[in-house]
Amino acid sequence: MDFMWTKNKIILNIIILCLFSCSENPIKTTDENGPKQLQSSWRRMGPGGGGSTFIPTFSYDNEEDFMIRCDMTGAYHTSNGGKSYTEINYPNGSYSFAYDPNDPEVRYIGSNTLNKTEDGGKTWKRVYPFEEDVIRETFSGDHANYSIEPKESSLFNIFDDTAASYTYSPIVKNIKVDPNDSNAIYFSLENFLFHTQDGGKSWQRLELDENIDFIFTNSHNLKTKVLVFTASNVNAINKETFKVTSFKYPDQMIPAFSITGGNIFNGDKTIFYGLHNNEPDRDLGKLAPTTLWISKDLGETWQQHKGDTITNKGNALPTYSTLAAAENDAQKVYVVSSRYVEKKDDGSNAVWFGALKSSDSGNSWNWVWKGGGGSGKYGTRDGNDATNLEDAWVQEAFGHDFIRLIDVGVAPNDGDVAIVTDWYRSMKTVDGGKNWMTVYSTKVEGGNYSSNGLDVTTSYGVHFDPFDTSHIAVSYTDIGYHHSFDQGKSWSRSTKGIPVEWQNTCYWMVFDPDKKNKIWSAWSSLHDFPRGKMTRNPKWKQYAKGGVAVSTNGGRSWTPTNGGMDFDAPVTSIVLDQSSPVGNRTLYATAYGKGVFKSMDDGKNWKLHNQGIDGSLAAFELTILPDGTLYLITSPTPRHINEKAGREVFMGAVYRSTNGALSWTPLDLGERTLFPNGLTYDPDNPDRLYLGSWSDISLSDMVGRNIAEATGGNEFFDLDGGILMSEDAGNTWKRVFDENHYVYDVTVDNAKPGRIYCNTFNQGAYVSEDYGESWKRLKDYDFHWGHRVIVDENNVENVFLTTFGSSVWYGKPRTD
Repeated sequence: MDFMWTKNKIILNIIILCLFSCSENPIKTTDENGPKQLQSSWRRMGPGGGGSTFIPTFSYDNEEDFMIRCDMTGAYHTSNGGKSYTEINYPNGSYSFAYDPNDPEVRYIGSNTLNKTEDGGKTWKRVYPFEEDVIRETFSGDHANYSIEPKESSLFNIFDDTAASYTYSPIVKNIKVDPNDSNAIYFSLENFLFHTQDGGKSWQRLELDENIDFIFTNSHNLKTKVLVFTASNVNAINKETFKVTSFKYPDQMIPAFSITGGNIFNGDKTIFYGLHNNEPDRDLGKLAPTTLWISKDLGETWQQHKGDTITNKGNALPTYSTLAAAENDAQKVYVVSSRYVEKKDDGSNAVWFGALKSSDSGNSWNWVWKGGGGSGKYGTRDGNDATNLEDAWVQEAFGHDFIRLIDVGVAPNDGDVAIVTDWYRSMKTVDGGKNWMTVYSTKVEGGNYSSNGLDVTTSYGVHFDPFDTSHIAVSYTDIGYHHSFDQGKSWSRSTKGIPVEWQNTCYWMVFDPDKKNKIWSAWSSLHDFPRGKMTRNPKWKQYAKGGVAVSTNGGRSWTPTNGGMDFDAPVTSIVLDQSSPVGNRTLYATAYGKGVFKSMDDGKNWKLHNQGIDGSLAAFELTILPDGTLYLITSPTPRHINEKAGREVFMGAVYRSTNGALSWTPLDLGERTLFPNGLTYDPDNPDRLYLGSWSDISLSDMVGRNIAEATGGNEFFDLDGGILMSEDAGNTWKRVFDENHYVYDVTVDNAKPGRIYCNTFNQGAYVSEDYGESWKRLKDYDFHWGHRVIVDENNVENVFLTTFGSSVWYGKPRTD
């Protein structure tokens, strides 16, 4: 496919889109002033945490005030030490935070733009690039990645290749407000240093040889200079002339990463720390022997620290992933380790992970968080969590697992106040690491947990107990099944009986409507289906585990029930035929990569039913109608001919079965090419169907960039996104929602004839009151990656919004 033709077609579609009525509104990522804080019309619910968090950044004025980001696009701000958070959403997420040391109300967020608040975070506005310099803003690719295309004349356009600037937006990192003058602000875009001396009214940029890792200046020995650190050198830049003087690191330190440092408390000295290891191995989470380096002369010279603890004397060098020091108390510094191996008395290895701290400028180090002691393998429960953590639910759930620590942030004026994050949680110390307390979740009466507002994991569905209106459940990625017995106020995790290999993701579940406490659930060791990244590896099926489990006590415990399915079937959906007899139910399940399974004995035994399914067996979602008619969605997936990576891809399809899955018939979608995600029907007219689909993606989304480039180059698949509607059971279709939107699923409100909802990866959810003829956006919901809208069966005026990375939002849907 011709790349430029596809690009121009997409741009043309976006221009045409702007001319349509409200049902075809252009994608608008923010209002005029930027994203708003989460309003009272929505509240987030769940156990809290559950995913990785990064770059905790503290205020200079108040150590209870900090910001933190998730790898699933959300940013979170607290002013009460983590007891509660507001969420600030930019498409693609936030990658750097900065507080103005001279004005506590002024803060900055770096996303694909530079953004500022002057009222303590209540409202935000874009500072740079200027509005007049932006040609267009678009979403593209399998994750609907946001791109901003600046004018060629804009300094913000750092690409020579126009195509590159269209498909990728650089990230604003390393924001630094000069403590001498709040009008002097610095940030980096890859290897470019941007700077302003007039508070952002005008900008200049300076190109360096390498990507920038750290920017620093202070009000005493660097009053006239700003230091810019890269992987190979320190660049001392004069603030008036912007003349650069560079100092190269020692060869053994190159490439350096995670540079940190600052001012020694109550003195005029400055210290910097840096790490060195094999970067590709570190990025893959592998063993990467790491050395620590220190400079006490503003980066001109560096010495490797060879102390016994930091080098793990007598054993292999540890793997360190990041460093952080207190900016104005920099003799206090923390280093995070993902692998620290010690020999046991029996000769075997004990693998530890955690954080070490120095309070004397790196001369000596002590463990302040030490977990593990086992094999260090994911899913092997032979270790122990650190003993000085006052944790919420994660310790009970994963405390014996290997848990990789992610990041650390330190309060700028007090090195004894810090936050360390790992795969599931964020923990804070106020006593230099002697004790750590949860800032993501709180234990409530009865032993359950409630989110503090730091919700950072993927949810698929909200499920309602037909016999108990207080009992609801959520199917989650990474943390499995959680349920609540008080209508969502508090939550508990329930995976008892689920094989450890399955527990990563619960994709779906179904209550038996006629048998109290009976539930079937769908489990997988692999998350994020149907995103293309999950099946790029030709060997992906070797790692795929999963199946169906049943509970007879309301989800408190489970029993695998997958005879004939084996334990390597990652199940993503399950439906029940309500006309089948109680105690001998007929159920259907999709196993990603295998197809459709059917059970006619209450889920005890399963048999594949794939007759008529051609091409992709990435069976993702089933929909069952009251008369037993089934609809099946299969997802695009690499073909992996002869189990080798290549550029050949199966596209997605929609099938119908009217004979209990004995055979499947593909639906005629015309000349459309689809990446279908979700299908639903109107209960008042089951022939009326709604199908949500993904918009344009690239070959590299499916097979990986390296494979695409090695086999002829990347290309875009020209897909029809949005929503299609059929009024004749899928024989013919018409478009009812913009084809440029990435629609994950469509929901019919059974209590309100004509009301239809959809959720998208375009930073918005929408509602139609006229069967899809026109649409309005739901107010105050702005999370980038949305999954489903689910009407609350216990209060039909409200809805739940499930998300790819922000847990569950709940509230009364209002429109802009």
